[in-house]
Amino acid sequence: MHSQQAESMFQAALDLLEENRVDDATPLLRTLHEQSPRDARVNFSLGITAHRAGDDAACLKHLKWAAAVAKKKAIVFEELARAHMRAGETKEAIDAARKAIALAPKNPDMHAVLGDVYQGVDRALLAERSYQRALELSPDHVAALTGLADLRITAGEPKEAEALLRRATQSPTGDGSIAYIPLSQLRKREKHADDLPAVERELATDGHRNAREIGRLHFAAAVMADQEDEVSRAFEHYEKGHQGFYPPYRVETYAAHVDNARALFTKEFFLERRDAAFETRKPVFVVGMPRSGTTLAEQIISRHSQAAGAGELGFFNQQNLALGFRMATPAEFTKNVLSLTTRDLTRIGRKYLAQLDQLAPKAERVVDKMPHNFESLWLLALLFPNATFIHCTREPADTCVSIFTTPLKPSHRYNRSQRTLGLYYRDYRKLMTHWHETLPVTVHDHSYEAVIADQEAQSRALIAHTGLEWEDACLEFYKGEEAVKTFSREQVRQPIYASSVARWQRYEAHIGPLLAALGDLAPKPR
Repeated sequence: MHSQQAESMFQAALDLLEENRVDDATPLLRTLHEQSPRDARVNFSLGITAHRAGDDAACLKHLKWAAAVAKKKAIVFEELARAHMRAGETKEAIDAARKAIALAPKNPDMHAVLGDVYQGVDRALLAERSYQRALELSPDHVAALTGLADLRITAGEPKEAEALLRRATQSPTGDGSIAYIPLSQLRKREKHADDLPAVERELATDGHRNAREIGRLHFAAAVMADQEDEVSRAFEHYEKGHQGFYPPYRVETYAAHVDNARALFTKEFFLERRDAAFETRKPVFVVGMPRSGTTLAEQIISRHSQAAGAGELGFFNQQNLALGFRMATPAEFTKNVLSLTTRDLTRIGRKYLAQLDQLAPKAERVVDKMPHNFESLWLLALLFPNATFIHCTREPADTCVSIFTTPLKPSHRYNRSQRTLGLYYRDYRKLMTHWHETLPVTVHDHSYEAVIADQEAQSRALIAHTGLEWEDACLEFYKGEEAVKTFSREQVRQPIYASSVARWQRYEAHIGPLLAALGDLAPKPR
């Protein structure tokens, strides 16, 4: 392939990325990578596409390759810092962000990414210092303003956060669309009549926004319309937002991986690999679908004097993806899993425990509440048979409606449409049923509805499953000082409330495709 052909192919891939067509851009970039494995531009772009596809392990790999060649490109180290941060590699993330600043000290983007890294490990003062430095260089810098707003939200200062977000939406230096989603969440406290029309005017403006930016604006408009009880108007925006915000999702590919996992991970599989087990009881794994109560479960446990919350750690998700789950063929995943030696497994386990020790060195139990660890339960149970395993459950339609009306990250590709979401939920249930029948550990089902009905009894059962003695502080989970970084954070700062039970009924006229996809898991018609 001559240079002009390669350049045309590269530009075509970039154009596809602008349209959020990740699956179409990736083959072009892979072809270019085969021709020039050390090309920094290609590796950088493959890192971006891998992240959008949900494969952060591949993202980190390609960005490392790009950084090895493009040693003076600050933007490469900026993205590398984010990749290390997602991998839970704090030191490497800080080093990469500082390298970016050294290369471009007057670029506010580089200071903002260092702020994001510090915020991700709860070093709020250092994060604020970095964001303020970015604002000194560019007073209306959107990422710095939204980063500061996030610090204020985490600190329980919503009015200060709202002021920063409104300032970000008016910024002339960058696209303020990223500020509208957190702003729409804060409006639950105090609505402003002109917010929704302002977002819809932004959508009507003939700007140069890409598909993801347009999707963000639709999401914000949807949440605002929902808050105004204009459900039909909200769902028009929800549908459009999902199409722009999430890359396409391949139902058949995921279903094939689930079926393959059910065939691969048998009782015999675990019996043959018992030598890889660690004795520790420190990890507490809280899994389930997003919006099923995982944050609430973490907060209840982390209020215990001998426990700590670690948030959503991506460690095992990346291990599973690196082995090929979802990212390769089922046959390749099987081959990679069966090739793991006891030494390989021991290395993985030690690395994870080192991460827990770094986050909470004195805690007897550390809660990892990554919901999608349900896909990796085979590895968690193999390595840590004495750990605590908690599966958060919630009524299927309520879970899916909450997911559909929440702007999760683009890597949640199954959330692209009501149909794909419902089918993904069915696959999740199929996999969890298999784990319950096969894993050599006890998985405690923790029902959201049961907690609503009897908080104390369910909280006591939760703590008992961890092996800790009961403490009354666990009933006051909403008083905890731990940072909460999911969309549930406003909810978990309040006592238990029942308004989220049977929430699907509010949207019943608009969720026909979802209920059809759920099939026999959908609630019976009223």
